[in-house]
Amino acid sequence: MSGCNRVEEEQSRRRQAEREAAEREAQRPVCARCGTKFTDERWQQAAQSSWRGEWIRLCGPCAKEAADRAEAERVVRRRAEEAERAAAEAPAVKPPSRFGIGRRR
Repeated sequence: MSGCNRVEEEQSRRRQAEREAAEREAQRPVCARCGTKFTDERWQQAAQSSWRGEWIRLCGPCAKEAADRAEAERVVRRRAEEAERAAAEAPAVKPPSRFGIGRRR
């Protein structure tokens, strides 16, 4: 009878492991943008992160795309600010008259 008990115990352990795996999969997050389930690695990264932002709800590829887009926007904004600063610091130059000659008296 001990052989039957071992088989039953093994089957019970297998069923328990399957239930736990199914519960874990039911809790696995999905990307807010594309709907792809997170990989184990991405899930762990999101769970360990102390920074909570839009990227936390995104899968790896969508998070990278969002970060790249944010960086591109920062570069554009920084260049615009630098151009404004340069224009403000440039010496005021009087534009030439319409006819290219100075005013005569």
